Amino acid sequence: MTLAFLLLSLDGNTPAQVAREAQQVPGVVEVYPTMGPYDVVVVVRAEATRDIPAVAERLRRIHGVVQLVSCVAV
Repeated sequence: MTLAFLLLSLDGNTPAQVAREAQQVPGVVEVYPTMGPYDVVVVVRAEATRDIPAVAERLRRIHGVVQLVSCVAV
């Protein structure tokens, strides 16, 4: 099982709205609106590291997401 933290920067949408939408993405297990350099932190669990990019792509499509940084736990 792979664990990843996806850090989202937003423009034009509220962190709470993006968090609600992110929770609907398969593989997402936790979502936190935050204050700081990133607006939302998304925790993802996947069968393998190769599955993380598909989740990241779904998150990038959420209205207001302008940047996504992936941090995969090793």
